[in-house]
Amino acid sequence: MPARKHPTASLLLALFCSACASLPQAPPAPPDAATAPDASLPDLAGAPYNQIANRHLLPLYTQIAPLDIYCGCRFDPQTKAVEPAGCGFEPDKPWGDDASRGSRIEWEHVVPAARMVEAQGCGSRAACRTLEPFRLAENDPYNLLPALGALNARRSNHPYAEIPGEARAYGRCDFELQERREPGRRSARVEPPEDIKGDVARISLYYAQRYGLRFSDAELQQFQAWSAMDPVSPQERTRAAWIRRNITGWANPFVE
Repeated sequence: MPARKHPTASLLLALFCSACASLPQAPPAPPDAATAPDASLPDLAGAPYNQIANRHLLPLYTQIAPLDIYCGCRFDPQTKAVEPAGCGFEPDKPWGDDASRGSRIEWEHVVPAARMVEAQGCGSRAACRTLEPFRLAENDPYNLLPALGALNARRSNHPYAEIPGEARAYGRCDFELQERREPGRRSARVEPPEDIKGDVARISLYYAQRYGLRFSDAELQQFQAWSAMDPVSPQERTRAAWIRRNITGWANPFVE
């Protein structure tokens, strides 16, 4: 996606992030009547996120470029099928499910559901799904981006971060995964492509504002840097406007 400067969005981001230290520590109350979606829009808490996205978000990709976020793989907006070799997905260490998940698009949660479980304090994703605030956060289409299934699996719930070196382990895909082993603990982090970093930042800041998710000071600084480096693109703006009009009824203020 081409990067274009957008002063209004940058100013809004700066104003919000100047108050990052006072981000809410618990999910806010449900939106009031002024921001609630009308009855013609889908019930975001009434179905699994895949069903919401396949029914209401997938048609958007007949109007904008149907590309996955990690490799730029072009997919069929009707079936979500993709030919991974055609866009350079060639992992150095194949996984057992690469044959199936590598040939289809899945919906990547930019903000992992694990962060939402932590915010709700309900222990597990299954337990949290009994709570409407969690279902709204898990199903929010602003947070769902099309990703090659095999890389969606590798990303898991690892945080996004800058990884020095830009080592390529997945063919031409601009996707880096770095594992870290510490005594009694194993963790990892993922670096997304340069032209997705701003999208990641604005989605994450939106989740901090709307759902009260906590991010560290280092994460917030990273989001500010990424948003400045990769400003809102025309495609990102078109996507956000589609979601507002056709699915949620409210905007992501860091994009629109």
